Amino acid sequence: MPRQIIYHNRYFLGIFSLYIIGGALSFIWYRQGSETLFMDSHHTPWMDFFFVFMTQLVEGISLSAVFTVLLFSRLRYFLMFTFNILIVGVVIIWLKHVVFADHVRPALFFGSTQHLRFVEGRPVLSRYSFPSGHTASAFAVALMLAIFIRRTWVSMLLLGTALLVGLSRIYLLEHFWVDVYFGSLVGVTVTLLVYIALQRPIMHRHSLVLDFSLWEWLTKRQVKQ
Repeated sequence: MPRQIIYHNRYFLGIFSLYIIGGALSFIWYRQGSETLFMDSHHTPWMDFFFVFMTQLVEGISLSAVFTVLLFSRLRYFLMFTFNILIVGVVIIWLKHVVFADHVRPALFFGSTQHLRFVEGRPVLSRYSFPSGHTASAFAVALMLAIFIRRTWVSMLLLGTALLVGLSRIYLLEHFWVDVYFGSLVGVTVTLLVYIALQRPIMHRHSLVLDFSLWEWLTKRQVKQ
C-alpha cells in the first residue's frame, strides 16, 4: 500500500523531496532573520494583498469550504481529511507549546532593533514560532487532496499553492524560514502516516455508510419529488 501511495503521488512527493533536500542544504549558510529582513524590504501593496490571500487559504472560511465539498462528495473523504487535519493540529500544538515553546517570532526576535513593515489587519504575534502551523496545514491539505484526486496537474497546483502559503508566512513576518521548512515536513509526514494507517478502515472498506454522498442523496431526493 505505501508503494501505491508513493507511485500515484510520485510527482508531488518527488518535487517535495527536492525541496526538502535543497532546504536542508540551505541551512549550511542560513542565518536566522536574514530572510525576514529581505522579504521586509520588498513589501508592496499588491504583494501584501496576495500573500494575505495565500495565508488565509488555510484559515477558517477556506478550510470550512474544503470540508463542505468533501462532505458533499463522499463521507470517507470527509472522515479521512478531518482525522488528518486534527492529528496535524495536535502535533503542531504539541511542538509549539511543549517542545519548542521558547522559539519566538520575528516581532520579538528583532524587537526594537529593526523597523519591520507589518501588514495592516494581520495580527502581530510574538511567541510559539516553531514550526509553522499554517504551512503544516497547507501541505497536509495539498497532499491529502492530491491523494484523493489523482491528477498530476492538480497535484502540482496544490503543491505550488502550499509552497506559496509557506512563503506568505515569511512575507507577513509571522515566521522564519526554518519554521516554514519544518512545518511543511510535519504536514507531509503526518499526512502520509495517517493515510497509511487509516486507508483500510476508511478508504478501502466496502461500506454503504462510507460511500454516502450528500450531493447524490439531495439529487435523488429532488428527482423523486
